[in-house]
Amino acid sequence: MFKYSQIFSLLIESERNKMNTYSYSKLGTFEQCPLKFKFAYIDELETEIEESVEAFLGSRVHEALEKLYTDLRFQKLLTLEELLNFFNDSWKKNWNDAIVIVRDEYDEENYRKMGEKFLTDYYNTYKPFNQSRTVALETKKTVELDNDNKYFIHIRIDRLALADDNIYEIHDYKTSNTLPTQEELDKNEQLAIYAYGVKKMYRDAKRIILVWHYLAFDKEMRSERTDEELENLRKEIIRSIKEIEECTKFPPRVSALCEWCEFRPVCPNFKHLYEIEEKPPEEYLANDGVKLANSFAEVSEKLEEYQKEFESIRDALVIFAKKSNINTVYGSDIKVSVRSYPKLSFPKKEDKDRDEFIKALRDIGLWERISSPDVYELAKIINNNELHPDLMKLIDKFIKKGENITVRLLKK
Repeated sequence: MFKYSQIFSLLIESERNKMNTYSYSKLGTFEQCPLKFKFAYIDELETEIEESVEAFLGSRVHEALEKLYTDLRFQKLLTLEELLNFFNDSWKKNWNDAIVIVRDEYDEENYRKMGEKFLTDYYNTYKPFNQSRTVALETKKTVELDNDNKYFIHIRIDRLALADDNIYEIHDYKTSNTLPTQEELDKNEQLAIYAYGVKKMYRDAKRIILVWHYLAFDKEMRSERTDEELENLRKEIIRSIKEIEECTKFPPRVSALCEWCEFRPVCPNFKHLYEIEEKPPEEYLANDGVKLANSFAEVSEKLEEYQKEFESIRDALVIFAKKSNINTVYGSDIKVSVRSYPKLSFPKKEDKDRDEFIKALRDIGLWERISSPDVYELAKIINNNELHPDLMKLIDKFIKKGENITVRLLKK
């Protein structure tokens, strides 16, 4: 039976979950796509989530490693055969035909053997697993991010271990076939967030080491964060949370990740596609949206052709007017006005000579008159020849001179 203290802890945890409790994946979802965040965490839409074989493989490997370290805490060391038997039994019990294998050249057996290889390599590398003492497995903790207990963050650690002299290790198991660089891991925020949580939960921690196990490569990679880095991360998380709480429109954000989004059928960017893709050809082509989109494409192609022709004729008119020294070209019952105006460009804020340009304006007494500087007012002063030639020389080197040409169709 539960003790009162355990029940009280569960109640506190439940209340926290009702408050502003966030996780790395929740924050990442908003960054990936605000609309996906809304669908998942505000509207709480239920979707048919297809599990990929990669995700299935990761779950089974994590279960096996959790079993390995759970038994070790009870002084029972599984043999490699026992570990692989556990993995294979779990694989058989949980496998189903709905699991998606995208790469046709591989089948279920290929992925199962990958899992066996991952576990075999890990077992042989770390046996007898006495490098550190396991503190917790698959943690489900939350810690506060602020002194007012307003914001909380989930701490989900595969394995938290204690090494010598109050050094804590956060172990994360990866089954992907991609190996990151050390620079990428040194910027990784997920385990850094967990490090912040460990620091809060275990005040005796002298150091917290982040440890990634890339099982496909039988490779361990490590990183650490300073107290200053963790504090900056804490502030950044709170800023992100406030941005989420202040958000009212939740716009969709299109990216390569859209292909794997479970909310595509209700997303405004893909909803119409899902409505029509299963229709027979005659219904598909009769759909109002399809007809409008196809018509728009046809007209757009014609417009593009006409635009090219229009620009070609316009350029020819400008050349003709300049060559003939005229401002108006006459047709049958229309006329075309061709006018040329000087165009002046000045250094922008990001240009390296901007400061020198502003100093020159101050020296000739123009800065107070135009302030900012107002490029339109400055161009007007120069075009109207209001500056003495000697003053003009001081700023002339900063000015790029060009030409604006207007071509307008008029009636005779």
